[in-house]
Amino acid sequence: MDEQHGGVPQAGEKNIGRRTFLGLMVVGIAALFLGKNILPQITTGGSTATTTSGGSKGTGSSGRSPTAGFSINTVQQGPAFDPATWKLTVDGLVDTPQTYTWSQFTDLPQTKLVRDFYCVEGWGVDGVEWVGVTVKELMDRARVGPKATHLIFHSSDGVYTDSLTLEQAALTDVLLVHQINGVLLPPDMGQPVRLIYPGHFGYKYVKWVERVEAVNEKDANIQGYWEARGYSING
Repeated sequence: MDEQHGGVPQAGEKNIGRRTFLGLMVVGIAALFLGKNILPQITTGGSTATTTSGGSKGTGSSGRSPTAGFSINTVQQGPAFDPATWKLTVDGLVDTPQTYTWSQFTDLPQTKLVRDFYCVEGWGVDGVEWVGVTVKELMDRARVGPKATHLIFHSSDGVYTDSLTLEQAALTDVLLVHQINGVLLPPDMGQPVRLIYPGHFGYKYVKWVERVEAVNEKDANIQGYWEARGYSING
């Protein structure tokens, strides 16, 4: 599966398949015996990272289809992207809430990196090139307050959310991306902006992100869509 879809059937979704079931069984058994270190062991791959600035232009491309190798399913489709009206909000327990238009977002310092993508079903895509803004950049600009413990990422589909701790969100390869493999994200890949959390399963990669909310875990539900349905919050 690609991020905003998992193996638990919901109304209007596909039923769980044999490959999904087997993948979940393998992950569950491995986690039981190997403990919390299982994810770094099974998802570490070769990667490179460079940082650029000045918008979404000038990134390299692998020359392949941007969705090559991905199996894309969605809990609910996000709205059509209109660059004239799209906005990204960073709020919650922050000192200076921020709202970015599309041009303001793409004018922020941009990071390009290559990371492997892993799905909980057991498949992956090697060497995906992503371009976007580090979540840390957004956290610093909004000045996340001392009471915050997590960031919740809200999808514009109105259904999907997921969360990261502040420590996880501040990692230098955790991005809100707008490009994949040298082109703008296609609609079914989360256009215009999606979260990436390298080294973790795709259900943490929230698509169509429109809001980043700083919260305290004592006062907010930090469980993501699939985590509320039995998946690990650590992805």
